[in-house]
Amino acid sequence: MSQRFDQLFGDKVYLELKNSLFSYLLRKRLIRRIAQGEARSRMLDLGSGISPVAPVGPSVVYSDVSPAAMRMLRSDLSGAHYVALDATALPFRTESLDALVCSEVLEHIRDDRSALREMYRVLRPGGRLILTVPIHPYFYTFDDRYVGHFRRYRLQDLSETLEAIGYGAIRRVKVAGLLEKAATYAMVRLFAFVDRGQQERSGRRWWFVPYRAFNYVWSYVAAWEGRISPWRFTTIALLDCRRPQAAQVGKQLSGQPTVHP
Repeated sequence: MSQRFDQLFGDKVYLELKNSLFSYLLRKRLIRRIAQGEARSRMLDLGSGISPVAPVGPSVVYSDVSPAAMRMLRSDLSGAHYVALDATALPFRTESLDALVCSEVLEHIRDDRSALREMYRVLRPGGRLILTVPIHPYFYTFDDRYVGHFRRYRLQDLSETLEAIGYGAIRRVKVAGLLEKAATYAMVRLFAFVDRGQQERSGRRWWFVPYRAFNYVWSYVAAWEGRISPWRFTTIALLDCRRPQAAQVGKQLSGQPTVHP
């Protein structure tokens, strides 16, 4: 995440904007629905910042590169574990986690392949990775640059990278489409305005209520539109995959296909 956002973790206005944002709400709903069966697992929410998406549970570890974000989250959300870390050098034993959620984080990591290999290392055989990323380089615009994206992904390239590392049974799910991109562009322009006007906006928070209401409704509209959009208009994708069991690894090495659109 860019330095400007790290500096805003302690800003109550920024936190209100971030945690009410429609794209965060729709991703959290989808991921928690998909990961329902993992609620009691040893799970890492990688790069959760102050906006975790993993199901809440006593075995969940929330993490971020920013210690300030982890202190803030711990003060607001008790009953879990919190750690500041580098995604390319995870401080966990090999094959020690049952599940790992990484939502809208990979695109912020310069060495993303090292991060994916680390995720694979810490997952036990049969462990699950739930990953969401922005896709299609032709959608890369101001909002991507502002929030510190190094890239938007080509879905097939990312699937092939995951398969080469060792992940299997990759399932692709549409998360959002053009409505998400248009609204995100507008919201990032708002964030930029808030960032520039920090000294002038003290006490001017009457707009929180309509902002929250709009984002709540729009999160359902954007999710619906994302489901029916063709893949070429999809802006965020979810990849649900597993580290194969030992027997499955042998099949994978023999050349049998493991990627399922």
